Amino acid sequence: MQCLSERFITFTELNKNKRCDKRYPEQALQRFITLNHKTFSFLGVSVAIQEREGHVGLAFSSSKFVGCAPLRTPFNGKYYLDFVVTSRFGEDIADIANLLQSTLEPEYDDMILVSSSEMRAPVYLDCINYFNSFNNAMQCIWNKFDTIKRVEDVPASSTNWTKYANSSYNPMNTFKFENRKNIQSKNHLEWYKLTYILKLAIELFQTPLTPISIKFKTKTLVDKLRLYSASHNCESTTEAFMIHDFDPIAIKDLKIQANKLLNHKSRNKFSWRIDSAELFERFAQYIVQEVGKKLGAKTESNARYHISGNNPAWALRYLEPDILLVKEGYICTIDAKYKAHMFNTSASTNGLRDSFRQDLHQVLAYSAFDSAKNKDVMILYPCNKFKSIPLSAISGYTNIRNKITLVGLPFNSKEIRNMINKLSETILGKAGR
Repeated sequence: MQCLSERFITFTELNKNKRCDKRYPEQALQRFITLNHKTFSFLGVSVAIQEREGHVGLAFSSSKFVGCAPLRTPFNGKYYLDFVVTSRFGEDIADIANLLQSTLEPEYDDMILVSSSEMRAPVYLDCINYFNSFNNAMQCIWNKFDTIKRVEDVPASSTNWTKYANSSYNPMNTFKFENRKNIQSKNHLEWYKLTYILKLAIELFQTPLTPISIKFKTKTLVDKLRLYSASHNCESTTEAFMIHDFDPIAIKDLKIQANKLLNHKSRNKFSWRIDSAELFERFAQYIVQEVGKKLGAKTESNARYHISGNNPAWALRYLEPDILLVKEGYICTIDAKYKAHMFNTSASTNGLRDSFRQDLHQVLAYSAFDSAKNKDVMILYPCNKFKSIPLSAISGYTNIRNKITLVGLPFNSKEIRNMINKLSETILGKAGR
């Protein structure tokens, strides 16, 4: 099923193999829920027994997670198939992760999947992460002492006298001394091992499990790295890389990604999930940052408003709006929500209203830190096309006005330029009121 969706499946459909006693459907369904509590909890899926149109069954409601985990049959408790949650808004997770040039990590659980590799966490995510990290590390100055052998015409403290004794009988070798030299170089053993992991990542990335569209969009980077790996030495390794405090940040990140690739085969058989809400938040931050560049405005992601004092244990320590956009005294507080509201603008349900009330209260709380009487806030939701809905909230006591804009963003990389232009126009209209 898709994330952020609901689905009802009758007991008859669930019991196609007819192993459970059809006289007691509620008992079998309750056992199914109990046995698979860990799976549903991991994937963020809520399940309830319901009766619809005279049929008893299970009502599934998924949340923000995309992923896969195994299910147990109520007949004997054995794992028999995998429960899969796919994306809701047409997003290509790997495509967006590549666009953002940031690390996207699946979360794993210890439940082993039943199905074949098609249902397992995509290895190309790890490969893309490694490509980006290696590309950054290539620009980093990371020299280490390496010992090389060099033939020179004068001896040194490190001369190999045994070899000299065996070869000096020849007059041509009288002034040839093999000396060991300690030099600082980027081409050291550890870098050779990381280059080997690069070759491994390229091989894994080129398998049929990587979508053609992803291969096409990363072709320039992969071709560049392939040329590099073909012209540089590498050293085979299966051991995890040690991460040292003195390693440059780019090297630490590269080693972390290398270890994940080395461990991919062992962990890829386990249940996995990806937080689509976090991905949409990063996507929205990227769009607004590009808007800021276009408008000459400053943007800040995940700014923190600290809460001090004698706080109770359950109190918040800070507020954290997703994005702030500031330009010449104008400030817009922006929050991104991975919810289906912009697909349901004509619907009116308690769930939609309650969820929107929470979103609105949250972004208005963030805007309280702006001292202006006219404040701008914005809530970004996924949508199939760009959509903007202006709202306004005004206090009859203080005459303070909050100008609210609900924005629907297509959750894909194909309309980036269009989204940036339209969102820029929307913000310009707010700022120039």
